[in-house]
Amino acid sequence: MPDLAELKSDWPRRRHYLPMLAVAGLGILISVAAWFAVSAWEQRLSHESFSNVAGDYAAVLQNGLDQHLGKIRAVAALYESSSDVRKDEFDLFTSRILRGDATKMWLIWLPRVKQADRDAFIAAARKSVLPDYTIRAWAPNGEPMPAEGVRSEYFPILYSTGDAKWVLGMDLFSEPGRRRAIETARDTDSMAVAQGLTLRTTEGTDDMGFFAAVPIYREGMPRSTVQERRDSFLGIVGGVFKTETVMNKILSNALLPQNVDLYLFPKNAGPDAAPVFARGGDGRQALTGRSKATIAKTAHRIGVVRAGNARWDLYVAPETSRLSSFYRAWLVALALFTAFAAVLAYMWASIRHALRLETANSKIMELAQTDLLTNLANRRAFLKGLGTAFSASWRGAPPFAVLYLDIDDFKDVNDTLGHAMGDLLLQQVVERLRQALKPDDLIARFGGDEFAILMPDVSDATTAGALADRLGKILSVPFHINDHEVRVTSSIGISIYAPEIAGPEAMMMQADLALYGAKGDGRNCYRFHSKDLDQQVHERVRIADELRGALENNELELYYQPQVELATGRIVGLEGLIRWNHQKRGLLAPGYFIPIAERTGAIIPLGHWVFEEACRQLKLWHAEGIAPQVLAVNVSGVQFKGATELEREVEASLTRWGIEPSDIELELTESVLMEASQKHSGTLDRLRQLGTRIAIDDFGTGYSSLKYLTVYPVNRLKLAQEFVYRVTVDYRNAAVVRAAIRLARELGLDVIAEGVETEAQMRFLLASGCEHAQGYYFSRPVPAKRATELLRIGRVEPVARSASLRSSSAA
Repeated sequence: MPDLAELKSDWPRRRHYLPMLAVAGLGILISVAAWFAVSAWEQRLSHESFSNVAGDYAAVLQNGLDQHLGKIRAVAALYESSSDVRKDEFDLFTSRILRGDATKMWLIWLPRVKQADRDAFIAAARKSVLPDYTIRAWAPNGEPMPAEGVRSEYFPILYSTGDAKWVLGMDLFSEPGRRRAIETARDTDSMAVAQGLTLRTTEGTDDMGFFAAVPIYREGMPRSTVQERRDSFLGIVGGVFKTETVMNKILSNALLPQNVDLYLFPKNAGPDAAPVFARGGDGRQALTGRSKATIAKTAHRIGVVRAGNARWDLYVAPETSRLSSFYRAWLVALALFTAFAAVLAYMWASIRHALRLETANSKIMELAQTDLLTNLANRRAFLKGLGTAFSASWRGAPPFAVLYLDIDDFKDVNDTLGHAMGDLLLQQVVERLRQALKPDDLIARFGGDEFAILMPDVSDATTAGALADRLGKILSVPFHINDHEVRVTSSIGISIYAPEIAGPEAMMMQADLALYGAKGDGRNCYRFHSKDLDQQVHERVRIADELRGALENNELELYYQPQVELATGRIVGLEGLIRWNHQKRGLLAPGYFIPIAERTGAIIPLGHWVFEEACRQLKLWHAEGIAPQVLAVNVSGVQFKGATELEREVEASLTRWGIEPSDIELELTESVLMEASQKHSGTLDRLRQLGTRIAIDDFGTGYSSLKYLTVYPVNRLKLAQEFVYRVTVDYRNAAVVRAAIRLARELGLDVIAEGVETEAQMRFLLASGCEHAQGYYFSRPVPAKRATELLRIGRVEPVARSASLRSSSAA
């Protein structure tokens, strides 16, 4: 046993161990704390990622199901145009619609056969459809048998897609589930769906599915009441779906992460109910033996999938097996480390994590300042460089110039040759621009076909003009892309630095205005910023400032233009249109200040005010019991750039004022819808899931391609005024309007005409099948007080007007 002297002599050496032990202990504590912090962070990121993926699955299922149901409506449109459809016509039409979907769904035609017409119907069917055709029903054992007994009416399958001839003649009215769907469709004039059906086959391999029914009525007969619909009822165009097959097909076409499990339950199903469809994240086609109550413990209810009057609850759960095994292995590995190894591992992991973060941040910073298509600097990087040039010039450096370049008629290349060809053209344009520029010139792509060039050391404006002339010439030389010869020209606006320029944004606005001057002078040229253009800059800035004050001083007001039913004059909706009660200029129409608001960003708070005011006024009308069926509000494309803010503001306003989303219609132009569908499709999907209606404003004046109508279904088309105005004097305009109305009917969309100003225009639209319109012939946009009076009356008496009076119905 050591004595006191030995302990005293050993103490200084042992004392040095204490800091090491303290560091080791601190390292262990820090390691444990960091582990829990990182775990919490990973779980939060995982949850956010899972929520986004789950929402995408819900949108894909709903959109895919809408497209399949749209095929039924297309066949219904065929029968509405001509109820006497032969079998060969039915087969040809449906084969084009299905296009490979025949294994997922069947389209059928069920005529209404009264008892008195039964024998004649069977005789005709045996001549045109099947020699041994007869009306049959389901036996208790599931086998088909001749329909016995006398009933007032039958709904046998006359035509059907596919090769299963044995179903022909089956009376679907004899089965309770399908019968309820047929009766509901007949009485409500809408699609009705029977869920949870057993789809019988001759092979004995029955599948679960659902049946969708769309009613067909006798053309020209009234159907505003249930009895009228029953009297004019001709039959049902139906669709039969295998639930598992159609859902798997929809999901197989979606490029989505495969790390989630999906479950579909009928709406309001009990806790012991089994899913009607289940799909595992690893491709498993069924997850059996689990009830709704069991699944709800680990899954999240994302939303509702709709088909006609049918609803399914969608539950999505993350796959946890791999994560669980990973965490268990990691915990076992941590248990094997000593305290010192834990400190070293923490230090090593921290350094590695820091290096990853530094690399990721560098990559993010690079991407944040780079255009992905051309690898040029983007707007943000260019403005940063422009700010540096301003600072240098203020300190005495030589002046510089900004060239703002735009490819003339670039949209024609995209429309005729496709966006892929347009991208290749932009890349070759960039190569030519780089060849003409000096190494110290900064070039950036601002988006689309717009480019900006910062040219340093410009002591004479002639230098900038010479560069602009050289750029114009090299871009006018034909491009050869994929065996195509493409010819384009360019317009260039030039702004030269001067000490009195406020800053980079002001200089870019000067270059932008100069570019507009070049385009106004015929394009394929360059123009410098002039004093007249400078005055326009100041005017824009002043209006933008006054507009911000108008929001603060309550100078804005919402006017309302009635949307009427042409046949009766009944008001079926209103469109909200903003007005500015300017303190000096009086009442200003939106055409005076909306373009400036969009260019300066003021449209964001302005659009929020319009939606809030529309909801507030609609709440008042609801309280009085005179609210219109729908209130339309215009949405600018600029509002979609802050996509998450737009959908949040819409949902918050609807909640704040207690407004049903279906009471609001968001109007977008074709160009805005196209850009939003490409860049902000998630926002559009979430707005539709919220329940708001979507309308295409000025239909026919934007993009020539109609592909977006199939990619993203809308509720209503608004025929542009410039077509409606000349329908009675120009046969081409009349043909365009008739075609648009037929297209809307084929797609199952509502249609409304804008800018109706004469009785002749109104009668033409009514004869062409257009039921609703708005315009000066019925009423100008009016203040809320006058709109309230019109709503109390419930209808609008047309006011005869001269055909020469042309003012926009949306002014």
